[in-house]
Amino acid sequence: MPKELFLVELWKKYGEQAEEIRVKRYPEYVKLKARLSHYMYTIKLPPEKAEQILSELRTKKIEIREV
Repeated sequence: MPKELFLVELWKKYGEQAEEIRVKRYPEYVKLKARLSHYMYTIKLPPEKAEQILSELRTKKIEIREV
């Protein structure tokens, strides 16, 4: 089962360690999923905040997939 997080800083910590980041876009929010070897961590964010985090992760060469 995935674990939903509500703190952006905590999710970013997991996102930097993730094997893969998956992005699911909805009209009201964007769901980010960080896949680690033992769990998947998710967070729901407004589109502006999600784009900011994704641009930070892209600079660190982490694989990001749009689902």
